[in-house]
Amino acid sequence: MANLSTRSLTSQIADDLAWLEEHCRAQGTQGMQAGQLRLAAALVRDCIGPFLDDQPATPLHLAVVGGAGAGKSTVANLLSGASAAEANPQAGFTRHPIAYASSNGVIAWTGHYGFLGPLQRLAEPGPANLDADVYQIRQVPTDVGGLDLLKDLVIWDCPDMTTWAASGYVPRLLEVAGLADIIVYVASDERYNDEVPTQFLRLLLQTGKPVIVCLMKMKEADTPAIVGHFQREVLARMPGPVVSCLAVPFMTAEELSDPARMAPRHRIPLLNQVAVIARPAMAARERTLRGAVQFLSSHTESLLASAQSDVAALQGWRGIVQTGEREFDSRYQREYLQSEKFQQFDQALVRLIDLLELPGVGKVVSSALWVLRTPYRLLKGWASKALTRPEGAALPETATLEQALDGWLDLLRKEAVRRAGSHPLWAHIEQGFLNGLADKALERFQQGFRGFQLGLAEEVDRTARSIYEEMEKSPARLNTLRGMKFVMDTGAIAGAFVAGGTTLWHDIILVPLAASITQQLVEFMGKGYVETQRESARQRQMALMTQYISGPLAEWLIQWPATGGSAYERLQLALRRLPAAMQQLQAAVGQQLASKEKAPVP
Repeated sequence: MANLSTRSLTSQIADDLAWLEEHCRAQGTQGMQAGQLRLAAALVRDCIGPFLDDQPATPLHLAVVGGAGAGKSTVANLLSGASAAEANPQAGFTRHPIAYASSNGVIAWTGHYGFLGPLQRLAEPGPANLDADVYQIRQVPTDVGGLDLLKDLVIWDCPDMTTWAASGYVPRLLEVAGLADIIVYVASDERYNDEVPTQFLRLLLQTGKPVIVCLMKMKEADTPAIVGHFQREVLARMPGPVVSCLAVPFMTAEELSDPARMAPRHRIPLLNQVAVIARPAMAARERTLRGAVQFLSSHTESLLASAQSDVAALQGWRGIVQTGEREFDSRYQREYLQSEKFQQFDQALVRLIDLLELPGVGKVVSSALWVLRTPYRLLKGWASKALTRPEGAALPETATLEQALDGWLDLLRKEAVRRAGSHPLWAHIEQGFLNGLADKALERFQQGFRGFQLGLAEEVDRTARSIYEEMEKSPARLNTLRGMKFVMDTGAIAGAFVAGGTTLWHDIILVPLAASITQQLVEFMGKGYVETQRESARQRQMALMTQYISGPLAEWLIQWPATGGSAYERLQLALRRLPAAMQQLQAAVGQQLASKEKAPVP
């Protein structure tokens, strides 16, 4: 693919991944794969894109994620030092991402092209349970104890990760997860081993992002046992380690209302872990970037696997079309071409034999031999009429091809009807036949047939003429063959005279017989050569038919589902572009990282 600008490249990749995600969700059975695609698109839009556009390393972004009712908003308050997040016992209360930023900072980091994809920023603060593709930013005061540690951080309180099927708030969560430099994963005592949040955790760790685990809502006395069990049953099975696993037992109402002053025993360990990860900011950002690139390059195949069933269906359609193409070719070969005599070649044989007769004065000898062979000619003609059965009327070429085409299209139509319930592609093809696909195929056939006829007429005539024209263009070769034939004739006649002796009636029988045998031998050899050329013409005619008719028609039928603006056309485009684009993106990131390492430190 042609090299694109970095912005065009990231935009194209993100668009292709987003389209695959929507296509995946439309199938209704691949929620986890759809989530992986959304996260990959978010990494391109919100992590790699800003880096390639030279966006500053600060602020870093910290995402608080977890299952329903785990206590994410409580952890967001611990991090910010204020009770700004709406902690609510109702599961799924936070429906869209909410960012908490310093009130002293300038909110300029949202202006990057493609920031958070389809999410729009709320102009005015709204409730956390607003279920829409939006995000909001709430600024918190900077004079809260310990907040200076987070002056270069933005804290995101995210929607739940309880089910992959939530087509609304799960993509919003994944969009922020792609943006994040640090992940705080929150799990509660009651549901810390739920399947879907654990799958989310596994996916996030695969991106290389540093993860801090916070276990919430437990009795103080149960903390060691629950932390140990979580480490054995969940963390030990992850693809990589987490930074730490912290416990936050039940908090009192006072601690919840003023976490900065009333809950330092829970807050400070968490802030310390964040500080270790976040400093220096540039190193933290580059770590996020390298993890994103590694995830995309190592997961390209699995990202495209979301279209595996579509690719299999397209390959199935290709196979059926090619089966029909082979039967079409076979019918043409069997029902028409094998019985086609190509009369031009019979005429060419006569012309070839005539060429071997002696010219000039030698015509007298040839005429005498012709008279001698008269009994042979009469007997041969009688035997030919007596022994040759009349040939049945062969089907005209056009009719043969049209009937073969009908059989081909009938096969495709039947397969589309039979498989319509197995995959949307086959239903799309069945609908295509109802809307005139067969008529369009017939038009393509007729276009190809016209080109075939133009090429064929010249090809057969040229091959037939070459049988004697090549001989005419080589006088030395022609005269040699004439001489050989003359020697054979005279030798045979002389032999007949010798064999007949002085008995006249022996000579009358043997001399014409000898002359006829040599003529038969010459005709036999000439016929063999002409038959070879006739068969060569059949093969070339077959090649022309596949070149002009069956080959282009098969290719058009194979490509038809992925044309005309169909979903499969867009699918093919994404599958074709993404692997090369991923490699180009990786190269662009590597080049920019190398240039930053060489740049002098200010």
